[in-house]
Amino acid sequence: MKIAITTPTGHIGHSLTEILLEKGQELVLLARHPQKVQGFAQRGATIRQGSLDDQQFLVGATKGVDALFWLTPPDYQSKDLRAYQVRLGKVATLAIRENRIPRVVNLSSVGAQHASGTGPVEGLYDVEKLLEEAAENVTHLRPAYFFENYFMALEAIKANGQIFLPVSGEARMSMIATKDIAPVTGDRLLDTTWTGRNVIELEGPARLSFAEAAEQIGMGIGRPVQHVQVEEDQVRPFLKQAGLSDSVAEVMLGLYRGIGSGRVAFEGKGATHLNTATSLEEFARKVLKPALEG
Repeated sequence: MKIAITTPTGHIGHSLTEILLEKGQELVLLARHPQKVQGFAQRGATIRQGSLDDQQFLVGATKGVDALFWLTPPDYQSKDLRAYQVRLGKVATLAIRENRIPRVVNLSSVGAQHASGTGPVEGLYDVEKLLEEAAENVTHLRPAYFFENYFMALEAIKANGQIFLPVSGEARMSMIATKDIAPVTGDRLLDTTWTGRNVIELEGPARLSFAEAAEQIGMGIGRPVQHVQVEEDQVRPFLKQAGLSDSVAEVMLGLYRGIGSGRVAFEGKGATHLNTATSLEEFARKVLKPALEG
């Protein structure tokens, strides 16, 4: 089976590539920086260098593939994130149509059933609709809030054992470790029995409030951690310092508003729901704690 993989240098794309190579699949890796995936080339993967917003590149790179893993990469410097996401989605649809790609597995997000009120997920709603117009068979994977988002809180955790977010500690949110997404993605790509439009929701073993999440992190790293709700005005400077454009910073704040309102949540009806194994406490112990100590 010949499978094209976007973002092979990212957490999910890299793990997915590892899984599929071990299963003996023929892979085409679409990479802006091919030197970062040379190890995969030595193991038999074909590397195509280019940008996902380049129509000519994407059509040529995906010619003859049996399946496509599509992930819309973020652009944190964008002046209009949703327009950027839509532009990439349109390029993907052209490649799917031109090459008649039989199956597409699209990494979307929890909350992508809504056209508004979800911050950066709004653009993924658009991408889902675009892919559905082009692909005869498409599966949207809608994972929960990533555990890895807590990397942005490492300095505050290290300094005073606190996590500052513009959302109530009582708000509940599905969460997941990104490493648990790739195995599900690989299984879906290799399964040739499903047809039509499908949605698979993915979350970890327990749905936590943000206060409970902080407690789980504390248990994992071996010291108390507290969730502290702050105002959006207190978060904006931090987001800009982290490298986000003014526009993208506002979009990210919209995500937390969506979480607080309950809009960034699973659709439930008509979707398959899977619980993955890694707990937040385990993630904190194995990933956050070494990062803090390092």
